[in-house]
Amino acid sequence: MKNSNNNTYMFKGNETLRSVNDASFLFAKLVGKELESIGMRASYRHVMKPLMEGDGLTQLDLVKITKLKAPTISITLRNMEREGIVRREKNDNDRRETHVYITDKGRAMHAKVLEAFDKAEKLMLNGLSEKELEAVRILMDKMIGNLRNELGGEFID
Repeated sequence: MKNSNNNTYMFKGNETLRSVNDASFLFAKLVGKELESIGMRASYRHVMKPLMEGDGLTQLDLVKITKLKAPTISITLRNMEREGIVRREKNDNDRRETHVYITDKGRAMHAKVLEAFDKAEKLMLNGLSEKELEAVRILMDKMIGNLRNELGGEFID
């Protein structure tokens, strides 16, 4: 595939794996392009999702949930706060603890993120029947299961 990602050369002769890799790469590229147009940095997505599910999480909670390092979370939150996407507040009872809240601007941005993923998903699945999608789902589940077994069940969401 022309203009593909750098990992495709690794799949020697296995066109199925090359196709899976290319589809994932192109999906991410399309979503990234859409998100860039709304000012959403890639690093923000790691923090945005947990905050939308549980507003007011602590920075430590975000470190545990995202599996990112504390300095990375701190820098990401500082940038998000500067852009008005989140606000941070110290806990009145324990000043060492900082809670993070998503702002109205952040909620509006999250809605646009969901739209970007929805748009990319519709484009990617265009013309596929339910039967075809089910077959792909079954095959992908098997491949993912093989990799999970090799990693001892570890899998980062």
